[in-house]
Amino acid sequence: MKVTSILSILLIGCVAISTSMPRRAKREAYDLPDGINLLLNADLRSTFTCQGDGYYADVDNNCQIFHVCHGHEEGKLRQWSFACGNQTMFNQLTFTCSYPEESIPCNKAPDFFYLNGNVQKGDPEVPFLEDQDVQNAAPLIPGYNGVDNRNADSARPNRG
Repeated sequence: MKVTSILSILLIGCVAISTSMPRRAKREAYDLPDGINLLLNADLRSTFTCQGDGYYADVDNNCQIFHVCHGHEEGKLRQWSFACGNQTMFNQLTFTCSYPEESIPCNKAPDFFYLNGNVQKGDPEVPFLEDQDVQNAAPLIPGYNGVDNRNADSARPNRG
């Protein structure tokens, strides 16, 4: 009888503690850290909508925010939002945050949203990027092959 009373008290105590603890809310879109406007150097624009499963640069936030979308096919779409580190942007070609001179320009990111299709196949034999994808992106990336095309003329010494 004494053991039953002790177990009952422990059970009630556990239930009381578990109900008093805050519940973990699932991460929602644009649930970003405080001060994100300082990183963006502008107000956050929450206009992005998922086009399908995958990783997407947020062009309206200068690609400093990116979204992971999942469940589009099942009709239970979930969207998680992330901020790239200071002075970086989401590179839609590689699905990574990188320096702007190593990324495709933000306004061209939607041209590469189709790459999410390669990830969705889930086949390790299917390459993530084809040579044609890299060739299409190369002229757009300022620092491709270590050359900054924007400043190429100004970087040459004046010999005249």
